[in-house]
Amino acid sequence: MPNSHKLALIVDDSKMQCKLLSVLLQEENYQVVVANDGASGVQMYIEHQPDLVLMDINMPIMDGFEATRRIKQLSGAGNLAPLIFITSMDNEQAFIESVEAGGDSILVRPFSPQVFKAKIKAIQRISDLVEQVKGLQQEQQNDAELAEKMMSGVIEARNYGLDKIGVIKKAATIFSGDIQLSALCPNGNIHVLLGDFTGHGLRSSIGAIPVTETFRAMTNKGFSILEIVSQLNKQLHTLLPGDLFFAASFACISDHERSAYIFNAGLPEGYLFNGEGEIKKQFSSSHPPLGILPQLLPDTQLEVVQIYSGDRLVFITDGIVEARNPEGELYGFPRFENAAIAGIKQNQLVNKVLNSLDDFCQHCEQEDDISLVDVPCSGWQKIEFNNKTSPEHLILNESLIDDEQTYLPTWSYHLHLTGKLLKTVNPIPLVMNQINDIEGAGEHWQSLYTILTELFVNALDHGVLQLNSSLKDSAEGFSQYFNERAKRLDNLAVNTINSPDNFVRITLEYFPLSHGGKMIINIKDSGKGFDIVDVMKRNNIAENDGIKLSGRGVELVNQLCDTLEYLEHGTSVTASYIWHD
Repeated sequence: MPNSHKLALIVDDSKMQCKLLSVLLQEENYQVVVANDGASGVQMYIEHQPDLVLMDINMPIMDGFEATRRIKQLSGAGNLAPLIFITSMDNEQAFIESVEAGGDSILVRPFSPQVFKAKIKAIQRISDLVEQVKGLQQEQQNDAELAEKMMSGVIEARNYGLDKIGVIKKAATIFSGDIQLSALCPNGNIHVLLGDFTGHGLRSSIGAIPVTETFRAMTNKGFSILEIVSQLNKQLHTLLPGDLFFAASFACISDHERSAYIFNAGLPEGYLFNGEGEIKKQFSSSHPPLGILPQLLPDTQLEVVQIYSGDRLVFITDGIVEARNPEGELYGFPRFENAAIAGIKQNQLVNKVLNSLDDFCQHCEQEDDISLVDVPCSGWQKIEFNNKTSPEHLILNESLIDDEQTYLPTWSYHLHLTGKLLKTVNPIPLVMNQINDIEGAGEHWQSLYTILTELFVNALDHGVLQLNSSLKDSAEGFSQYFNERAKRLDNLAVNTINSPDNFVRITLEYFPLSHGGKMIINIKDSGKGFDIVDVMKRNNIAENDGIKLSGRGVELVNQLCDTLEYLEHGTSVTASYIWHD
């Protein structure tokens, strides 16, 4: 690197020494500025920002040691201009004090011009190397910022409901090990994830993209939260090194079911607040962080809760509760809860929590990534219904009245599940994948997904498992219902001898229409059946809170379908779904 643009500052009270050093530096292609005392030298340094400083030790007003300390304090890590002490003090103490003051080298008078020039060249080589390192560090910083910006775009910009979900995300370094994801299910449910990889920085963020893509792809295909969690755990166990894992909370919010399904694997407690800011429920971790075990624990279950208008789910990472103030005190759960409650009452939870954290930490260095998601439990996408809202629209005879069924379908699909497969296999994503592969994507498949899901769940829960849906009419019964469901599914998997007697069969027939299409769905189960008319009369949909939750699935399907027929005492159901292009 040429020295033609280098600037040297000489600080010496001897004008003769200043002139001599100036000549020698100019011969080395330096421009020179001069100060005759330490205080002036500091001021000249601020004004000119030189590339090299030559500093005398014994000077009036301010000596060289004090001037050097101030210069080093002013330059910080950003400007590493080398500083050489020029002195007649040839003793050990002078060397020690020079180093302690921040000097990079020392040159003892008298010295020859050749020795001086050699010292300048040596120190300049070091300075040039430092400049190269600084340049490389800046390039690395720019690349890291670009990579983080691109990663954030891939991960966060595609999140669903950005206008409704409140988010706090404060990274401890450029890269954050925390991720927030939200996605829309085919049936209108909302999936939410807040995750925290071990540590922070680039290393902790390496799993963010595969987690994101798996979460979105499986949600889009209609897989349940527990199936997504299971797949992510397998994936991360394979991908991540042994000392890196993923603590995460998941939620599925079902507006039409008025329920939320929660899974917490290693994060601090999540919260369900009502509209007045009261804590209705807390969700403790029930599983180790993902990626530690090769598969989920055998008794892994979701926590299920009823939700009402105004309720909201809030998940946090430990960076919030473990933030420290200057005295080393932790922010903790009580402060967070108080800030969250005040924020909900004022409809600004995110701002209240952020302000509370800032007031507590008082600009202390952030030790960990800080993240929060605040998700409303109501007001999400509504499913468009046909204008049919009463039980009289159900067809209860032995055949569908439809002239368009006089010709054969262009294709049909059959799936028959028995025994333990009813626990381990979710057939709806499989069915929808086949439909998409054959007919292509389309928004009308969202309604079909809902129809298939509701009819299959009814066949499995109330047919094969003989569960009474009226249990879900209370908060206590709601939890009891899903616990009993898990037990009976486990019995299906264990009792392998009689398992073929327990089945659900799905049949689809597709008929193209001139401006759309028609799908005939039949689902048959091995249960004892039920009185569908009685169920519908007792469970008409109402929009007010406090409604009974049982029976809503049947009415939902009835409104989405063109016709709905229950046969064989309710053990067989045939639905006709028509859409228009």
